[in-house]
Amino acid sequence: MEHLEHKHKWYTFGCKDATYLMEKSSFDKLSFSEKLLLAFHKMTCKFCRRFARQTGKINAFFKRAAEGSSLTLSAQKKQSLNQLITENTKK
Repeated sequence: MEHLEHKHKWYTFGCKDATYLMEKSSFDKLSFSEKLLLAFHKMTCKFCRRFARQTGKINAFFKRAAEGSSLTLSAQKKQSLNQLITENTKK
């Protein structure tokens, strides 16, 4: 599948940046400027709006599935997974 890059002439915040912030928001708080950039981008990009809806549904599914589970990750394992995700989404 071809990667869709949706950039406007007057700003350089694209779909790749928006996807990164959407994933980051699952694990960490976004700054005010990040929230603003993401909100504006989602207003203008139907692909990122769809991605946000789909990601939200997937995250909610896994959260519900994990509520009844006694499986947990150690703080060190969570940190290493977050670092791995951050490194791979910046590529």
